Amino acid sequence: MFSKSNGTDPQIVLWLDFPLRDITGRWVSSEGAPAVRIFRNDARKNGGFWLELTYNNPQAVYSRPVKEVSGIRYFDLYGHVGIAYDGERDVLLLSDYGEYIRAEEE
Repeated sequence: MFSKSNGTDPQIVLWLDFPLRDITGRWVSSEGAPAVRIFRNDARKNGGFWLELTYNNPQAVYSRPVKEVSGIRYFDLYGHVGIAYDGERDVLLLSDYGEYIRAEEE
C-alpha cells in the first residue's frame, strides 16, 4: 500500500493528491492486468466513486467503492489495493496491478 511517509519514492506523494473525477473512465494495462472502469455511482446509498475490475478468463466483474483514509485512496478486493494518479502523464497506478493508461474512446 502507498504511504506518504514510507520515503520510497518522492514522486508518489504527488500522485496521491488528485480529485477522483480526474480518474473517471476506462483504463487498460499494457502488462495484461484486468481492465478498470472508475465511475460515479449515484444509484447507491451515499453515491460515491466505484471501481470495477473486469477479468476476461473467465469473464468476471468486481465492483468496489473507492475509499479514503489519511489521504490514501484504495478499494478492498481481498485486501487493500492503493490508488494513485499521475495527472501529467495521465497514468493510473494500482498498488497490486501496476500502471494503467486511459482507454481510447470508441
